[in-house]
Amino acid sequence: MRTRAITTFVALTFLLALIVPEISVAAQWEFSPTRMDLLNRMEADAESDLDVGETGTAEVSGKKNIGRALMFSLVLPGTGQLYAGPWWRALPWLAIEAAGWGVFATYNKKGSDKTDEFEDFADVHFSRTRYLAAEDSIKGLNNDQLPDNFTHTLPPTNTQQYYEMIGKYLLQFGYGWDDATGDDPNGPTLFFDGTTANFFYYSDMRGEANDLLNTANIGMEVVLVNHIISALEAAFLVRQHNKRIENAADLGHLLYYERKLIDGADTRMLTLRIPIK
Repeated sequence: MRTRAITTFVALTFLLALIVPEISVAAQWEFSPTRMDLLNRMEADAESDLDVGETGTAEVSGKKNIGRALMFSLVLPGTGQLYAGPWWRALPWLAIEAAGWGVFATYNKKGSDKTDEFEDFADVHFSRTRYLAAEDSIKGLNNDQLPDNFTHTLPPTNTQQYYEMIGKYLLQFGYGWDDATGDDPNGPTLFFDGTTANFFYYSDMRGEANDLLNTANIGMEVVLVNHIISALEAAFLVRQHNKRIENAADLGHLLYYERKLIDGADTRMLTLRIPIK
């Protein structure tokens, strides 16, 4: 189960990292130039297009790429927020990411250790030979057939299913535990009706291991959700940023870049002109 969760998470992250850039290109989301690029561009445009005494409108740019923000936070939550602008917005996502992986690593290790412990216990105290001998005895009492309540077949090797069944179905597999007592093989019941403390001790260990591994899986689920929600928020932050840029662009039509001679010097000026009706 835990291996499947990790595989799913890695595959989903890789797939989205491949798809998002393609979406970005198809949607024509703009890539953001740096501030220095913008300043250099404005200055170059002004010098090439305007002579002294002439005036031109100042263009406002600086949009960021939504697809890039999505991809960043899908790979590592918080990095899309760093790209979007406010660095402090990245801190909660990075903290959740670290906590999720910490929970997964810690409880996965504990669960694996407990799994090794109960499997070692079963290898010592449960006998496949003893159980199969009990099956043969029951067949002799039931026309060479197993009764209907024997619903499971013991795997030929010690697989995960093997360790699950011997600690889950007492009425069938109770015969195999080395401390099993009290069952009457010639009695009216064709199932184990004795007692075995080792079965219950083993079942408790299995339950504890499963609880630990389930907690580890919760940590992995938190990581997966953190990637998705962080990516969505990063996209939202970039969208807000781009909206502010667009609003500033509307104001930019009222800004004029001018070159004038002042006291004999070529002077560049940015002027805000608001028409009064």
